[in-house]
Amino acid sequence: MRMLFSLFGIVLTTAVASAQPSLDIYYLDVEGGAATLIVTPARESVLVDAGWPGNGGRDVDRIQAAMKAAGITRIDHLIVTHYHTDHVGGVPPLLAKVPVGTVYDHGLMSPPHDPDYASNYEAYVKAVPQRKGLAAGDAIGLKPSADGTPVSLSVVAAHGKVLSRASAPRNARCSSVPAKPADTSDNARSVAFVLTYGAFDFFDAGDLTWNTEAELVCPNVNVPAVEVYQVTHHGLDASNHPLLLEALAPTVAVMNNGAKKGGSAATVKTLKSLPSLKALYQLHRNVATGPDDNTTPDLVANPDESPDAGHMVSVHAKKDGSFEVANHRTGEKRSFASAR
Repeated sequence: MRMLFSLFGIVLTTAVASAQPSLDIYYLDVEGGAATLIVTPARESVLVDAGWPGNGGRDVDRIQAAMKAAGITRIDHLIVTHYHTDHVGGVPPLLAKVPVGTVYDHGLMSPPHDPDYASNYEAYVKAVPQRKGLAAGDAIGLKPSADGTPVSLSVVAAHGKVLSRASAPRNARCSSVPAKPADTSDNARSVAFVLTYGAFDFFDAGDLTWNTEAELVCPNVNVPAVEVYQVTHHGLDASNHPLLLEALAPTVAVMNNGAKKGGSAATVKTLKSLPSLKALYQLHRNVATGPDDNTTPDLVANPDESPDAGHMVSVHAKKDGSFEVANHRTGEKRSFASAR
């Protein structure tokens, strides 16, 4: 793999460090957009997407609140999975308020694709003149924990191309799920990656869509089983291919949906059918569907449309693969063992 190292990466020593360091993942409520903050045991930070622009600076404020909770003051690595407003729109206002090291994306957006998003892309390029394009097979260099346990971030898809390993196991079920119409939007070009800390694995694919997801597991399975899955594309059923979810076999899934965006009934049904899944967390209850098409109320961070409380969900993982998930609305924390 090509190794991409931040020019500005530093180690931060904070009060949250402990004798047993954890990898911390914060799923911010950006109201149907995406912003996920990762803080490694070495207190190195990775922000994946930055939510929406506007709204009185709401999403930047929520990112800063999560940073404060994590005990960090800068973002060392910023990954823009793709160029839709709910993912990239918050980048320019974020840069005006927060020190950011290296910014990564999937490369230039071709003008014929998603012309409705051209102004957002132009604002992003103007705000971030120096960027690094990611490709499938790349890795972002992250510092190990104090005891030497490696932390790695491996890109498995970007710009419509996926990682393919000839030695990967064959998938005998590829013909069992039909393809969907070709997606020419920038969603299909989303950056997808696996983050690993010891025996703990986490998968995030932005808004990657059905047919490209299928390429990750057909004809060969090119992704590992993971402990935590960030439900792709806010839980929309244009994504979340069943064979990919079977291969990932997550113990916990976290959905960054909005009250009226994402959380499709078909996706919830597929997730609930996974034998491996112990818990499905949602940032919002989908108000358009019923109880059977949502998770249980205690695993929802924001059950009502108003007031706009902005509660988040966080994951705190140990190197042995065990982890804890916190619902910041209720304060409840649940512990999970590694499936391996």
